[in-house]
Amino acid sequence: MAETFEEYTARILGYARGKDVRGVLRSTPVKLSKLISGKTKRRLTRPPAPGKWSVGQILGHLSETEMLWGYRIRIILETDGVQLLGMDQDTWAKNSRYEKLDPKRALDTFRAVRGANLDLFAKLSPREVNRRGLHSQFGELTIKKIQSLMAGHDINHTRQVRAILGG
Repeated sequence: MAETFEEYTARILGYARGKDVRGVLRSTPVKLSKLISGKTKRRLTRPPAPGKWSVGQILGHLSETEMLWGYRIRIILETDGVQLLGMDQDTWAKNSRYEKLDPKRALDTFRAVRGANLDLFAKLSPREVNRRGLHSQFGELTIKKIQSLMAGHDINHTRQVRAILGG
């Protein structure tokens, strides 16, 4: 039986529970870089099974969701309580042609956007991290909760990359 959105959210937040969320966010690009180091483009772009994303597709997904979370955080800072729309990851993957992305370039994009987001997080006041948006799928999201979702998402996909590459 397929996982519901609520079950997915609980699982992702569970991965981050009790962890230094900003530490996870800082370390993920480094961990991913080590995991893919020395791997051929062919290895990184080969799906592990029919209908499953390759490492390269996962890296494309991470780079684009990082941009999306960065936008959402900035729009929440602009307008507390703003409406936020969900996204369909499979449509994004299709439209951005994740299967044709260069995995190392996708990781570079992820690393750069993550750095910009971390720089912003470091400047936010306690009041600002409690600003919120109203998301069409997640419901009320504070910036603090977004950080936890991002960290759990990182953990989820880092585990997938490790499993695919056998590391």
